[in-house]
Amino acid sequence: MKGKILNSPIRPQKNLQPHHIRHIISGTLVFLLGIAANEALMYARRHSARKVRWTAVEVQHDYVPAGALPATNVQVEMGLTEDGTVVWRAKKE
Repeated sequence: MKGKILNSPIRPQKNLQPHHIRHIISGTLVFLLGIAANEALMYARRHSARKVRWTAVEVQHDYVPAGALPATNVQVEMGLTEDGTVVWRAKKE
């Protein structure tokens, strides 16, 4: 007695239902929130003070990296941060 189940589609309907729209909206919001959090972390890291070793004896504990490259006519000193980033400052005379 194998009876066929009535009103049983082989494949589900392919129409956009209200819960699909909710999934699209919530997924987009979570994605954008993740991007915003990442940008906030990168901004905080970029603008936080760092410890820089300029020479074997000179260490600066509150160096904030410059926002742009120096002018071509400026003499600079190169320094190394704790995480290995090379930074610069105007040379003291």
